[in-house]
Amino acid sequence: MAAGGLATGASGTSTPKSPPKSEFEVIPPESFSATGIDDALELLSIVGAKTDKASVGQAAAGIEQHPERRYKAAFEAYQERELPKLKVEHPGLRLNQYKELLHKKFLKSPDNPFNQTTVSYDASKQEKVAALKQKHALVEERLRDQ
Repeated sequence: MAAGGLATGASGTSTPKSPPKSEFEVIPPESFSATGIDDALELLSIVGAKTDKASVGQAAAGIEQHPERRYKAAFEAYQERELPKLKVEHPGLRLNQYKELLHKKFLKSPDNPFNQTTVSYDASKQEKVAALKQKHALVEERLRDQ
């Protein structure tokens, strides 16, 4: 009877191996805090982003390659929006002085296409994906709870 059965006995017993401790470590979930609508929308776009290869490639393809083409239109829109506010803050200036102040503020503004994530016009898909990941990492770092 012992020919085809399972071997049992004192010589075949062993204690089960305990799994490594790393399998049971509790990793706390990441937490973020966004103040303002813009931060909240940006965080939702990162947290809810699809991570499959096709979706990442499509999102990377949408990164701006020619910010210089949008610069003039973006500055005009910024100027229309901010000029009335600037006139209230600094009354009595000439139009040329207002435009100089607006231009200085626009250079630092997130509305400036050159301050947004860009890649060169002949960038490969890997470079575009790397730029997208870098942008996501910067936003996560900025909005992560301390």
